[in-house]
Amino acid sequence: MDSVGNSTTRAVTLAIFLANLILLAISIPDSRVPVDAGYHVSLAEWYAHHGVAWWDHINFGPGGRPNLQGPALHIAIAILGTILGGKPDNFVIANAILAVAQWCAAVYTAYFFARRFGGDMAAMFAVALLAGSAFVSGSFYVGIPSGWLFIAAPWAIYFFLEERLALATVIASLACYTHLGGYLTVPLGIAIAAAVERRWRSLVIVGIGTAILTAPYTIHFIRNLGWYRGKHGHESVNFDPMLDVLGLAGFTWILWRRPRNTFLIAWALAPISWVAQDYSRFLTQGALAASVFAGLLLAFVAAKFASRRTRVAFATAIVAIATILPFETPNLLAEGLWDAGFHFPAMLEWDEARTLAAAIERNHLNDRLLQVYETSFGPAIAVYTPVVLQRGHWVEVQPLHDPATELSAGVKVYILPLAPDDPFLIQMRDRGFIHVWGGTIDSSVVTLGDRAEEKIAQAIYSRTLVENCRWLSKNAVNNKMPDSDEMRAMLTHAGMAAHRARLDEQRFHAARMDLATLIHAYSMEKDDAQAARRLRDAASGFGSMASFLSDGNAVGFTGDAQIADMRKHAAELADALDRPDSPSNRAQVGEAFDRLFHNFFGNVA
Repeated sequence: MDSVGNSTTRAVTLAIFLANLILLAISIPDSRVPVDAGYHVSLAEWYAHHGVAWWDHINFGPGGRPNLQGPALHIAIAILGTILGGKPDNFVIANAILAVAQWCAAVYTAYFFARRFGGDMAAMFAVALLAGSAFVSGSFYVGIPSGWLFIAAPWAIYFFLEERLALATVIASLACYTHLGGYLTVPLGIAIAAAVERRWRSLVIVGIGTAILTAPYTIHFIRNLGWYRGKHGHESVNFDPMLDVLGLAGFTWILWRRPRNTFLIAWALAPISWVAQDYSRFLTQGALAASVFAGLLLAFVAAKFASRRTRVAFATAIVAIATILPFETPNLLAEGLWDAGFHFPAMLEWDEARTLAAAIERNHLNDRLLQVYETSFGPAIAVYTPVVLQRGHWVEVQPLHDPATELSAGVKVYILPLAPDDPFLIQMRDRGFIHVWGGTIDSSVVTLGDRAEEKIAQAIYSRTLVENCRWLSKNAVNNKMPDSDEMRAMLTHAGMAAHRARLDEQRFHAARMDLATLIHAYSMEKDDAQAARRLRDAASGFGSMASFLSDGNAVGFTGDAQIADMRKHAAELADALDRPDSPSNRAQVGEAFDRLFHNFFGNVA
């Protein structure tokens, strides 16, 4: 019997679950998703229309790449999206529904195992800790494939230890089909459980069964292993101090107890490879296990209080803190504000993708290679119209040599992080150097027009970079989570609009350099192909800089020190460009470029 009564703890647990679920359900038509969702939904559409997707025809055009992404989630989105109507927005809604389903599965997983090993009190604590944290809970309700993997791992280990080997095999196989990390995470957890319990025969049965069921995907991956780079894009790192500390304490307590619980230890150690592979996911989605360890420890502590009143007060305090003030953003607050229309940070804007796709389709630009200033956003456009992207999302898989980098700047369509009514954009359009085909309030669909004379393009390039680098060196601010005072100011639509305008201003300054560099690169292609390529790369760098300085999916990518360095190096680049042209000064310009981009983006691909 739990120390605060089974019926009460179950009622509180259910209330926490339903309060969050209702808010999440309300958001389904306009759900909060990461930029990854464009990639997953675009591939899901491909499955729906073509049946199979051994080759990714969307990303890393013009030739594409082998599709090495686990297909399970994409196929699920394809099936549900087709049932809902088969149009682009139906697949978007299908992704949102499956994301909420993932969150429900995560909460049930925490509830089941905490209750299985610690009773109703432990389950209540585990659910409160998991659902209360915006970072941890959000990592599941955004619906990315790794979330399903972290959910599958404990169930596969549990069924293995329960000698339900068929279920363990199926779940282990599904984990592999969901995410490449499944090949390490789930087998490792099962192997640890087998080693502790000496279940070698069961391990062989599950191992052979999993190998057979995953053979098509495994063979496909091995055949195309040369495409796999294993490089990650930028991610922000988030912590939940309360859950992290209590989870670590709970795991330590589990190791100390006699007899030790094989299942809990195997679950804790199964995702250890993620510490090196992708530690940000380990910190957020690995917290599913941490919530259970913390719940078990807290229930143990609660049971030690002799007075029932003390036990009730302790349980109430823990649940209240976890739900209302968990030492980071409370999830109920984040969900409520999102439903109220305060979409910050908006990591992917489906409306923007839809509008840009319509401009591409309306102007018959689909047959051109599409270069998007933020490569991971490109697949979201592909959801709404057929396009082939230069580069694209999931940079772990890419060609050794990308042929798109050798193509002329004039053959591509560009999504520039610049409003269609920007004065510099209009000036370049009026001079015939570009065509503007439409856009949104902060992005434009552009193609290059007449090739400018090299001297003219050089003058435009130098002047534009000097002016905008100097502006950034004096005014750039970090695109990060606001402090408490700034956040309060943003809790009005006027405050949110002011914040958006501030970030857009620095976005546009970086974007003007992107466009000026592109025009200069195009002017040089016939006379100096190598220099033109370097300029095309620099243009892409300025586009990425604009994204980092303004986009919702880039919130937290850079630190304050990084921005301070960027401002310093932008000033150095402006000074170098503002000097008379000479061989020595051209070398200084090159060095200034290297410092600017290397220090801003680091070594992450």
